[in-house]
Amino acid sequence: MKILHVAAELAPVVRFGGIADGVAGLARALARLGHDVTVVIPAPPNMPLDPQIPIAPGVRARVVSIPDVPAHLGVYGREGDGEHENARRFALFARAAAAMARDFDVVHVHDWPGAAVPYLLREASGPRPRTVLTIHNLAFQGIFPEETLALLGLDASHFRPDALEFHGRVNLLKAGILAADAVTTVSPTYAREILDPAYGELLDGVLRARALREGRGVLGIVNGIDVEAWDPARDPALAAPFGPDDLAGKALCKRAFLAEIGLDPEGTRPLVASLGRVVPQKGADLVAAAIPALCRAGVTVVVAGAGDEPLERALADAAAAHPAHARFLGPVSDERARRLLAAADLLIMPSRFEPCGVVQLEAQRYGAVPVARRTGGLVDTLVDEDAHPGRGTAFLFDAPTADALVLAVRRALAHLGTSDGASLRRRVLRASPGWDRPASLHAHLYGRLSASGTGPCTA
Repeated sequence: MKILHVAAELAPVVRFGGIADGVAGLARALARLGHDVTVVIPAPPNMPLDPQIPIAPGVRARVVSIPDVPAHLGVYGREGDGEHENARRFALFARAAAAMARDFDVVHVHDWPGAAVPYLLREASGPRPRTVLTIHNLAFQGIFPEETLALLGLDASHFRPDALEFHGRVNLLKAGILAADAVTTVSPTYAREILDPAYGELLDGVLRARALREGRGVLGIVNGIDVEAWDPARDPALAAPFGPDDLAGKALCKRAFLAEIGLDPEGTRPLVASLGRVVPQKGADLVAAAIPALCRAGVTVVVAGAGDEPLERALADAAAAHPAHARFLGPVSDERARRLLAAADLLIMPSRFEPCGVVQLEAQRYGAVPVARRTGGLVDTLVDEDAHPGRGTAFLFDAPTADALVLAVRRALAHLGTSDGASLRRRVLRASPGWDRPASLHAHLYGRLSASGTGPCTA
């Protein structure tokens, strides 16, 4: 089967966030199943790329260059800045991707940058490939002025509530929800959550209407990680290798990392890590509020990531108030992120919502036990040890508060201090899934879509 993925980023060519690794991981796994896979991306402004790039056996990238895009807009653009230039960029990208899509059996678009492609294909005459939209995060929708319709090659008749109009604007993600043959998201729990107004980002009604009108719900398929790239037994960035059958190297990694960041390498305090975007969604404010209590509870806290400047300052200030036991590292390289997880005893993820999450999978792969809020994909990828003794891989909590986070950390530390702590650590090290199962589920979906002809497909 010939499959075209449409996305704004693709590792290692263009990486802004987790989507880059997700698209690359899925594409490589589909190629291993024997499919012919192409990924089309827009060239980021001021970043010239070859028009075709081999990514892996059976996977190639095609790059669409859009001229005259201001360099400061970056991969996705910046909210409230360069709106018209960004609308033009992604409208032209969607038209280019739709033009090349007819050479493929299935077109799989990711989030709002590619979401107009199924709509453009539906509105065009003649045969068309089957289409899939994956919603990685419903909070980001690609909302632009009405003039964007003309840039897409569409007339004013599409500016109505049952088409692309959205509160007086054009919504590109809505286009994909309306037109794609199947809509997926990155975990079963998030697929249910986004039908609720509390998580639906004003599109829950559109998603529910789609399901009622055409019998096409939202299918949740959990992400994987590249288990070869994330392997503590073979990672050259680590001070020592380790794995589920030999945990000694993890203690060496901890001592080396503490020395690297200027903390006492001989200390016996548990190391609690936070890694990821510093934004309200991820609960960065809750981490900042919890740092004093965590330090008083006898742990060392290390936070890495970048995002909202006020939240970065709050984390830096909280860490500076406890210089012997806390650090805020800001943005870190992939190698340093892996060293942090290899050193950590626990990873904290107090997300307010989490479509899937990848950091918890990477943390498990490196033997850091997740302490996470019970939401979205965290529910689908983690098993609470207190609820399922002897089978757990994490500690989950409900309330999005600093107090609830601290109490969950205390629960985790109490368990790690028992005779069962090593068994838990070994389960965690064996828990992280690769991309083979997600790719098989996607391939099955593609097959059902292709077999169903041009009519609606029930997901």
